[in-house]
Amino acid sequence: MGLTMSVQEFLDSLPSKGTKKVYKSGLKKFFKWYRKTPDQVLKERKDDLTQRPDEDLVTYKNRAANYSKIIERFHAHLLEEGYRINTAKSLTNGIRQLFRYYQMDIKVRNGSSLNRTVKTQRNFPLTIEHVRKMYAVANFRERVILSMATDLGLRVSDFLKIKKQDLPDLSLEAPISFDVMTEKEDVIARGFLSQETVELLKKYLKTLPKDNPYLFPSSQNKPKPISRTQIGNLLKDLAQKAELKVSNGKSLTFHCFRKMLLSAAIDSGIGLTAGKKLVGKTIPQSDDTYLTTVKLRDKFIQLKKFQTIELPVRSEDQQLEKLSSLVAKLSEELEQQKMVTQAVTAENMMIRSEFKKRVAELNEEIGVSRLLGEQIAKIGESVKKWQEEKGEIEAKIAGIENFHKLVLEQPDEEVLEFIKDIRRQLIEQRRGESP
Repeated sequence: MGLTMSVQEFLDSLPSKGTKKVYKSGLKKFFKWYRKTPDQVLKERKDDLTQRPDEDLVTYKNRAANYSKIIERFHAHLLEEGYRINTAKSLTNGIRQLFRYYQMDIKVRNGSSLNRTVKTQRNFPLTIEHVRKMYAVANFRERVILSMATDLGLRVSDFLKIKKQDLPDLSLEAPISFDVMTEKEDVIARGFLSQETVELLKKYLKTLPKDNPYLFPSSQNKPKPISRTQIGNLLKDLAQKAELKVSNGKSLTFHCFRKMLLSAAIDSGIGLTAGKKLVGKTIPQSDDTYLTTVKLRDKFIQLKKFQTIELPVRSEDQQLEKLSSLVAKLSEELEQQKMVTQAVTAENMMIRSEFKKRVAELNEEIGVSRLLGEQIAKIGESVKKWQEEKGEIEAKIAGIENFHKLVLEQPDEEVLEFIKDIRRQLIEQRRGESP
């Protein structure tokens, strides 16, 4: 059943696209279930609120409450169709707000089913410890998403529409103020970017394509961001890698970061009102005036003491880390020294082995040399004796030669006389030697 101009005028007056979408869906379901057009419903509601002539007040009030009963039956129908209590209530808000827009408000009786809601238990109770575990197994882009989601606590629709040009000056001192106009409630989220997020963004921006303006661009060629399904699958994969126990019908969605921030706002002492201001939820005008940007910054700093992903290293831990580093360095140097010692020892063993081998060879050479020396000494003695004998022989030869020369040069008479004289000497010598 189509919507008339009267309904479209009401929808166009809504500032939030998200709210408009829910109300439009609820109105379509109501008109289909009630089997009347929007104009017929508005006419009927107007007639119920018009008091008849001579009509008593009780009858008039009962007729004026007719549509509250009709909407209650519509609500019961939605529950029978399988819608959850909170969803069913949201779908009935469309027809109720339509009547209010045309100054025909519905008064819901006390105890009506339209007032009942339940605290949803479907969302996983995300904590900063869970985020740290996912951060440890995430890639670079996933870490940027986790860090920004923890800082801002935005709805997924507002988060994904962030463009590169929307970011503040990242050279400012962190935390840096970052305002985002929310889509559902048309309220500005007065958020901040922490130091750890700023450092990630400075590096991350350099990796982005120039032809896609979005901070988290789609891998497709079209200039659009990643989808809700993609970011949902991203969180699911990280939860599995981090071995988070997401069970009992609960699911880890992007909305869990929003709930985590609001819970941390209470736990950290900054208050739920400040938390709502940070994430872009409607708050009373009086509180909105009080929470200036400066005061919100101080509250965000207080909040991040509970919501920091990368924990700061304490002085004791730094000392332990230095000692561990020193021990590791000494251990490395000791291992290197051990290797050098082993190498030197092995080399010394080789040198010793070679030395022993050479000494043995030298001893053998010395033995041979000594033997040769003895032989040479004997040869020397023989040579010496031979030289002596040679001298005697040479002397005899010289005597013979002299004698021969003398004989040849002297007259015969003198030679004969000389020979005779020698014979006499020899004879006398022999006689003298005889006893």
